[in-house]
Amino acid sequence: MKKIIDKEILSNGVIVLTMNNPEVNNNITWKAAEDLYLEIKSSRENGSNIFILASGLNDHWFEHAWLEDILAIYEGRETTAPGVSWFRLMKEITHPDIISIACINGRASGGGAEIGWACDFRIAEEGVKFCQPEIDLNLTTGLGGTSRVARLIGPTKTAELVFLGHEFSAEQMYELKGINKLTKKGGSLEYSKDLANELAKKPKDALVLLKKILNDSLELPLTEALRSEQDLFQSIVNSDGATKKMREIQDKYFDGVKPKDIIF
Repeated sequence: MKKIIDKEILSNGVIVLTMNNPEVNNNITWKAAEDLYLEIKSSRENGSNIFILASGLNDHWFEHAWLEDILAIYEGRETTAPGVSWFRLMKEITHPDIISIACINGRASGGGAEIGWACDFRIAEEGVKFCQPEIDLNLTTGLGGTSRVARLIGPTKTAELVFLGHEFSAEQMYELKGINKLTKKGGSLEYSKDLANELAKKPKDALVLLKKILNDSLELPLTEALRSEQDLFQSIVNSDGATKKMREIQDKYFDGVKPKDIIF
């Protein structure tokens, strides 16, 4: 079977997963979802924690779910892979042990866009379009195209995206804070790699806990989120990595170095 996902391991251990499926313009077949899931899972279990999701096509990042796979379920035919692969993929992308970066160089729509909304960072090139076209298929979003987007850009603009099926430009999404960085055409991968390199230098254990704190802040009532945040702080403050770093910085303060002059 044709290989859909290309895997590159950078010198800092960052994993770049690039989808190349030109026959279907990078629509997400169930097989593509399964392959992405398996690549992330196996790499995570081997210790990788920073992932870049990229596209090898110029005009398409990840497009909507392959409709033939959806139809096959209800028409009694085989799908390209088990449908549960979608849920496994989304669970891996949002796994607390990893940081995921969507490197968006082309149109992102439907289920493909929902993969991007689930990532921790979204880097998009000028001119890219985002779309949730489910309304015009007599469907709803199913993997965060409404729920996650509303938390990113607010309910008012999300209503335009999902009720009308309108395309939003990367420029609009950047202004609405739906993406982290807007780059020139052809610049998303280089920026994503620079971002991944910066993240790879951070302590893994602290990244894991901070991701959990951030997720809790969105999902729990404030009182519970604050309690969880303090519990997680207490779980790491006495670790060897934390005490060593705190002592190093405190000694610099004793030597007269000002906080603004300390390079972390």
